[in-house]
Amino acid sequence: MKHKAVNSLLMLQAIAVLGIVACLSIFYASPYVRTWDEVDFTLALERFDLLAMQPHFPGYPYFILGGWIINLWIHNGLKALSIFNNLAVLSAVLPIFWLARRLSGNGTMSFLLPALVLSSPYLWLMSSRPMSECAGMALLWWFLWSVRYAMERQDLLFRHGLALMMLGFLMGTRLSFFPFAFALVPLWHSLWQGPRRWRRVGTAALVALLFQLLWVTGLVMSEGTLAGFWKLSLAFVEGHFSEWGGGVISTPMPIWERITQLFFKNLLGSALTGGSTLIAVGFGMLAITAGAGRLLLGKETQSRENQRFIYGLVGCAILYGLWALLGQNIEKPRHIVPLLAPIFLLLFVLTVRLAERLKTAKQPLMRAIRTLLYSLLVCLIVIQTIYGSALQKRQAVEEPAVYQLHDYVRQIREPFVLFTWEETRVLHYLKADYDHERIYTYAYFQALAESDSGRRVLLTDHVVQGFIQQGKPVEGHLKRIAEFTSEPLFDPAYHDIILYEWVSEKDRKSD
Repeated sequence: MKHKAVNSLLMLQAIAVLGIVACLSIFYASPYVRTWDEVDFTLALERFDLLAMQPHFPGYPYFILGGWIINLWIHNGLKALSIFNNLAVLSAVLPIFWLARRLSGNGTMSFLLPALVLSSPYLWLMSSRPMSECAGMALLWWFLWSVRYAMERQDLLFRHGLALMMLGFLMGTRLSFFPFAFALVPLWHSLWQGPRRWRRVGTAALVALLFQLLWVTGLVMSEGTLAGFWKLSLAFVEGHFSEWGGGVISTPMPIWERITQLFFKNLLGSALTGGSTLIAVGFGMLAITAGAGRLLLGKETQSRENQRFIYGLVGCAILYGLWALLGQNIEKPRHIVPLLAPIFLLLFVLTVRLAERLKTAKQPLMRAIRTLLYSLLVCLIVIQTIYGSALQKRQAVEEPAVYQLHDYVRQIREPFVLFTWEETRVLHYLKADYDHERIYTYAYFQALAESDSGRRVLLTDHVVQGFIQQGKPVEGHLKRIAEFTSEPLFDPAYHDIILYEWVSEKDRKSD
């Protein structure tokens, strides 16, 4: 009776956490469009146009389609995308629970994994913003579950086809998650072991290709011609890897510095803990306790399907980690978020399976470890929920630095021109009625700045940093005007914007 009461209490706690997350995500949905990408997605609900970057390539068609359907009722693109994110996240409760139950063998305790995942502060913040990562994470859980589901009956075409369909939905929502397609390798390896292996594997690959062509064809039709779509895709890929993508080629940063930034600051400092030291300590204690218990009891035998699935999942994590390190923008913690799925799942399975092995232990120390494991897990969920709730409210009410910049410069009465970097996309969205322009090169900046000597020339620190990287002399030409700050967790790249006035050579000499 005691165990049943505890199980019921834990189940109620999980349900309560999921309800809190769902309600607060909608109530505190961010009213701000903070980044270039968020502007792209929001404008795409009004007019889908890849050439106009509404949204930018590769289009994220399933994410836009979901937001567009909701927008038919509420007529607010920003809110529509946030609501679609929330609905996608809530749907992911099912595959997260099913995966936890299959891998841990404990149905009741498996309710805790959805609560742990959905209350994760950084994921929770993303669910209330118009970004595709959160919907992509929901579909990632559906895809991972469908792969494990297919492994149970590999002879059933429906189960295998379901996994391939989920991969199509995932790629059409967030193409950058492509390394997780590696999860199909153990499944296809089993097909290769059976009769008619060439036909079976070939058919599976063809079906997978058809599900990808489904959303790609829609994008080609929206662009007008295959040739136009191909040129646009090549231009995007070239720019991503050579200019603005933030990858290892386009961003001059030593590899060890990239590793530190990605895995320690972005993953551990932001995505996993939301910047909370208490949550970091909780995860550390849970991992250490589970690891120590595993060493004391030795290795446990998993089912053949579970072993193959876990190996595939670890392979996915390694491949995605390399992709995030070398090919993604190192400034944005959201690009490392997909690694949270294998981290949460594997840590949870290790914890629960270890606790169940300790259930019948006679030694008091072993029973104490079991109690400690579940206590740490429950406390971690509670802490995440409380901390995440506070972050949700802050994100909804604190004005981003780029909005503060806009409010400041539009009150300037003298004629001026403002040069920015990615801030321009948000200023366009805000319908700024003053002269502002995104600047790329120092030579072009000089030509524009000197074309009208009667205007003040303002520029942000991101433009100045670009000039410095180009080796141009800026010292002595800058007069600091104002500084605007916001929470780095909400605006990792543009949480601190410094506004300068450019002092020309002529003005310097007159002074």
